[in-house]
Amino acid sequence: MTLTQRAPSALCRLLSPEATLSYPCLDSIRHRSYRTRAWARLEVTERGIFRCALWIAKARGKITNMGLVAQVTRIALKLLETVRSRIVKAGLMKADAMLREYVKPDGVFSWAPQIREWLDDPRYVWYLGVLEVNG
Repeated sequence: MTLTQRAPSALCRLLSPEATLSYPCLDSIRHRSYRTRAWARLEVTERGIFRCALWIAKARGKITNMGLVAQVTRIALKLLETVRSRIVKAGLMKADAMLREYVKPDGVFSWAPQIREWLDDPRYVWYLGVLEVNG
């Protein structure tokens, strides 16, 4: 099994209700983050916490402490974030802000109702995300 096949299952294990993190799961996330250069975007303290969690998981088999699991899960989700997911997230945030602004009385929807359809279109949300990320 290659690393790219293991990484999505690592995300599923992160979001599972059993709330434990195993060494193979954390190790696959670490290797993927090296490859995608997400490791370099972490702060020093986050890297330290993740390394300690990796060491604990290797020594004990898994991490069951809820506080540590919560912190490591937050860091792991940062590591698994891709450019595509950042663009989509930024586009959804911008579309939501536009929707809240335009729904006001005498807003844009009163004279251009097709914009509501645009804000639901994934291609337009992608366009807004690209503008936000690059802008």
